[in-house]
Amino acid sequence: MARARAMIRGRDQELAALRAVSGADGGGLVVISGPAGIGRTALLDEAERLLRGAGVRVLPVRPGAGPDSRGDDAFALVPLVRAVRDRFERFPEAGHGDALGTVARLSDAAGQGTGGWTPAVVTALGALFDRIGGQGRTALLVDDAHAVAEPAPVLTAARRAGCLVLATCDESAEHAPGTAELLAAADQVMTLGPLADDVAESLARRVHGARLDESVPDLLRTALGPLFGNPGTLLGTLADLRRRGRLTLFRGRLCLSRPAEPVHLPADHHLVRRVAALGDPAARLLYWVAVWDGMNVDDLPLLAEVTGARLDDCGRLLDRLIDAQVLVADPAGRLSCRCPALAAWAVGLAGGDGGAALHAAVAERLLSRHRRGDEVDPVVLADHIARGGAAVVLEPRMVGWLLDRAAEAEPEQPEHAARWCVAALRRMSPDEPEHSRTLNRLMRLAARTGRYELLGDVLTQYAEQGCAPGTLARIHLAAVLISLHSGRPPAEGAVRSLLDHGVTGRERAGFGLWWFGRPTAPGREPVPCGTAETAADPHDPAERMALLSTAMSGDPGAYERTWRRSGRAGSAPGPGHPHPTGPTIDVGTVTHLVLSAHHRAPLTGVLAVYQRVVHGYTSADWTRAMSAVRELELSYTEATLVHHAARLLAAEMYAARGESRQAAQWLADVVPVPGIAVMRTWVRTGVLSRAGDDRRAARLALRVSRRLRLAGLPEGLHLLLTRAVRIAAFAGDRDGAADLLQELELLPDEADTVAREALLLARGLVYRDEHRLRLATDLTRERGDLPSLLASCLVIARFAEDPRPWLREAHTLATRCGASTVLERVRAVTRERGVPAPRAPGRREALAVTERRVIELIGEGLTNRQIALRLEISEKTVENHLTRLFARTGCRSRVELAAASLAGRLTQTAT
Repeated sequence: MARARAMIRGRDQELAALRAVSGADGGGLVVISGPAGIGRTALLDEAERLLRGAGVRVLPVRPGAGPDSRGDDAFALVPLVRAVRDRFERFPEAGHGDALGTVARLSDAAGQGTGGWTPAVVTALGALFDRIGGQGRTALLVDDAHAVAEPAPVLTAARRAGCLVLATCDESAEHAPGTAELLAAADQVMTLGPLADDVAESLARRVHGARLDESVPDLLRTALGPLFGNPGTLLGTLADLRRRGRLTLFRGRLCLSRPAEPVHLPADHHLVRRVAALGDPAARLLYWVAVWDGMNVDDLPLLAEVTGARLDDCGRLLDRLIDAQVLVADPAGRLSCRCPALAAWAVGLAGGDGGAALHAAVAERLLSRHRRGDEVDPVVLADHIARGGAAVVLEPRMVGWLLDRAAEAEPEQPEHAARWCVAALRRMSPDEPEHSRTLNRLMRLAARTGRYELLGDVLTQYAEQGCAPGTLARIHLAAVLISLHSGRPPAEGAVRSLLDHGVTGRERAGFGLWWFGRPTAPGREPVPCGTAETAADPHDPAERMALLSTAMSGDPGAYERTWRRSGRAGSAPGPGHPHPTGPTIDVGTVTHLVLSAHHRAPLTGVLAVYQRVVHGYTSADWTRAMSAVRELELSYTEATLVHHAARLLAAEMYAARGESRQAAQWLADVVPVPGIAVMRTWVRTGVLSRAGDDRRAARLALRVSRRLRLAGLPEGLHLLLTRAVRIAAFAGDRDGAADLLQELELLPDEADTVAREALLLARGLVYRDEHRLRLATDLTRERGDLPSLLASCLVIARFAEDPRPWLREAHTLATRCGASTVLERVRAVTRERGVPAPRAPGRREALAVTERRVIELIGEGLTNRQIALRLEISEKTVENHLTRLFARTGCRSRVELAAASLAGRLTQTAT
């Protein structure tokens, strides 16, 4: 029942129409049409509930649902008789004059009668419904009327007798003769379209008992494409994911494990059933389209030639799959599956090589034509060669041809060029002169496109064949880039050993921590590997390797010296200091700066997910940040450095939100490794402070800072000591704050923004200097570090001459983060300073969003009641929003309000 009610969410206009119908006198024929899974049955069930509530007698008929249903029952007389008999106590008048018996006898004679049989049926139906309809308001509800060969005679007979008739039908059957006749006879046709995205997302979030992780609706939207708004598809896919163990409960949220893997349509989905009904040849054709990736209708003869199928058969199957809405053909003739989840189902059903055999077969046919001198699209040929893998045999001349195509495609089609370089390298010996140049081009293309997984073939080839002199630095860099972006060490032992090649000391601290069991002790500066390529060239892989490793090590001095030695102009940018999230390195920023502006982070992989954690935390979108932490845990199970950094940020956010048990759980999962020792202390001081132990937190930070500074490891201590100074100042411990300031002043003067900001803030807090504090908080805003800004505003408000602006900003940011412990402190400082409590700008923002939605829905023509249903608020709340909007905007009516919105005059007013 809950699922059925959920299926009609967002159907405000249809529900309003059904309410009007249920309250009106007289008969009529209303048809509810729409695709499978759209919620036709759920809406019919809701109509039944409304009608019963209005005192209407309801006769539901389910054609094809009973064990005695017959294929020769063209008018659905059998289910009609069964429905009346099952509810005889409600329709006793149907038996008088043997009206029901006449229809029953005629149903038994279905398919056996002569030409007079149909008129007799129509007469008998008229008599039956005259008796039923004559005893009070009656409604006939017929689900899946398209399953009946000729539904119109029964339904129109009921309408003529004054009954209200509601029938549902699948839009895919609307051209069948019986359904077309029914639609033509209907007084009203309701066509159910897909749910709006926001309604579908709300449906997904509410249907399961536990809270759905924020990333799941976005993943489903991508996988289901146009079917995301189909409630049956959406709910069925969620249920299937849960059955197969991919939708799992993790720390209070239902999360999708392995989100990089494709989402399949369920086996019982209506599109899958349509493919099955068309037979194995249709399933094979669907698979071919899915793996071809860009197949055109004009490619059908080539496909038939390669697969040995008859071209006429392929054409007919293609038409049937398009008619069944399984395949889609765009105006240019390009074929694709209805949605990615259907393509994933088709590929998964076939198993095997993911289409490599088909691509290899197509490549061989095209190569034969090319050798004969026939015209062949070079992009299509090169792509099939690349996707066909080792099964495609290429002579040296064609390897050179492939490299020429890669060079031509590099400026405008870098992903194509990268795949073609990989295909060429597979067929080249490492000692060939062109191998080194091709490898260099592939490294550039991988960084430019973010397709680092394409370097995997290079590493496999190195493990099997070694490498030519002078290319080891490139192979080394390829191993590091794959490890950084995927979070997984290479499988081959020879490649894994590359990560130690020419690496000592701090470089191990930078790279070795991506997985554990590797040395991490600090030592001398890293020595660039591949000495044959160590010229002072900023694009040289050995120089980039050395620069990347020193940046990762967190040693600003070593990073600056390596930057100058590489021949780069100016001072080394950015990554020598910690990231605003706390004392840790932002790996994505490091790789971007080292690999140049052409570097592109991938959308998947450990590094990509960690970037979302970082950005969500600093921008105060903690809900999204915590979702990314959960994704990291469920997708990439081998612990890396960023796993632990993300866990620390999760502990920090949960502690700020007052969820101490969750914070302790995340903190306990962190392995105490040297690379994140400062960040771990940074989080622990925050957890202690929020638990009310401010003095202990400040002493811990001071003790750790002294030990690391004396050991020559000052990286990250500026931010640790800044947090500790804020904690001590808020607690009123001026002596403790002064000691922390003294320790801060002993750190190396790095002349960067973070160090300057730390000193300004600490001196401002110790000496109660608002000018310095304003300068410090301005720098924090420029960095975009909203959580640090929140903490600074709160402590400054304790002694500022006018605490109100500081409290307002702190309250705004704390509300945005959902940091309940900070909100409690804001309220405490408000009472302490005797100033009015800040109004809730977070709530005003939420109200402004609601008001904008109210205006949008007015523009769509919805009534107040429909708006209330859509937004899940009361009708009275909608009226209150309108009253405030009229007062603020000067508009006098809903029409004027909608017109002002369309003209862009309400941009500022509603916010």
